[in-house]
Amino acid sequence: MGKEMTLEQAIDYMDGRTCDAAAVRKAQQRRDAIRRRRALTQAERDEKSAAICRYLQELFAGDEFAGVKTVFSYRATWEEANVDAFNTWAQERGICVAYPRSLPGGIMKALVPCGRKDWKQGAYGIWEPAEERSEPVDPEKFDAILVPCVSFDRKGNRCGHGAGCYDRYLPRCREDGKAVLIAFDVQETGALVTEATDVPIRLAVTESGVKRVREPAPEGAKEESMK
Repeated sequence: MGKEMTLEQAIDYMDGRTCDAAAVRKAQQRRDAIRRRRALTQAERDEKSAAICRYLQELFAGDEFAGVKTVFSYRATWEEANVDAFNTWAQERGICVAYPRSLPGGIMKALVPCGRKDWKQGAYGIWEPAEERSEPVDPEKFDAILVPCVSFDRKGNRCGHGAGCYDRYLPRCREDGKAVLIAFDVQETGALVTEATDVPIRLAVTESGVKRVREPAPEGAKEESMK
């Protein structure tokens, strides 16, 4: 799989390698969520993204996120929830905001661009910091991480585009780092098919507000869902 592929072609490529029933179901869940997200108009995406950014600002201005100094955020594709307004808000308050750069093999590194023009289009046309004009940030430095997704469920499970970038990156971050899932409400689905390498996220922000789920309940106990 080369960088000349579009994001959609990459998804087709990765989904095409599935062979067991669970993997096929997960691939279908991913495709269904993508269709729902793409059914939104640009005006709807803009409105919902603005609401998400407002909820993020309220969250980060509250006691739970007090003292956050370094955030791992992202630059959205055309169909994802756009958090640029939050990124600007955070930077204006002295919070260091880093962004991912994708490397072969589903590996990411975090970079802080030195200036507004220090960006270039990376894999699949996604805007990334230009590495030669950016400062790297160690994953253990992050107080909070914003995690985009294709789909999520009420237990905090997420489905990405299939490369496993965040599932590889999140375990390298501090245990007390606050991971926040970012998505539109239409991306929520029933119970997602999960794998051993999937990292659940217990806090999500959509255009309807902050959604939380407790840690997994003991076996046989009823778990509280996001609300």
